[in-house]
Amino acid sequence: MCSTYLGIMPVKSESLIGSMIKLKWLRENMLELPEESSEEQIHAYCRAYILGLIGGVLMPEKIGNKVHLMYLSLLINLRRARRYSWGSACLAMLYREMCRATNVSSKTMGGCASLLQSWAWHHMPYIEPIFRIPSTFPLVCKWSGGKVFNFQNVPHNDVVGNRSRFDHIQNDQIVKEVRAFTDLGLKEEVKPIMEKLKELGAAVVLD
Repeated sequence: MCSTYLGIMPVKSESLIGSMIKLKWLRENMLELPEESSEEQIHAYCRAYILGLIGGVLMPEKIGNKVHLMYLSLLINLRRARRYSWGSACLAMLYREMCRATNVSSKTMGGCASLLQSWAWHHMPYIEPIFRIPSTFPLVCKWSGGKVFNFQNVPHNDVVGNRSRFDHIQNDQIVKEVRAFTDLGLKEEVKPIMEKLKELGAAVVLD
């Protein structure tokens, strides 16, 4: 499968562990697209790039250095792949990993950590950094400003303290409606859509 759809075969037991490819191998071998590439080569590099996103950002495993080949089978037809509900899969995996992380023996967690962190910062103002840029869509872009953040009042490097804060959190400390809609002046425009979805029995996830 790798040879056919990536154009190159990783070395077994070194870069190919069981049914998983090391992300390092993808970066080293599929980083730059040769000049005057054929359509087949372009498709192969697209698959490799998407695999890297899946295994490194969207749906990483606990260790986060490999990606499963089952995702490559979903990228054989790139036109069809765009119609898959990748967002739902990303969210489902994060929920699964969060459930597994509650096990007392669990020390790490897979899933899209940036999505979880974005949700926490949007809904828990007392742990969010101070930012000096306007909100925008996608909402997660709000946190990609780098040096524009001020983390002075954000608790960090304090696992015990953070756990205590979460254990004693009060209901009024949770923002149930994402403030970004208000910041963007979209609160009134979004509200009818949310209400209609609720009437239809849909689960409404604002961010």
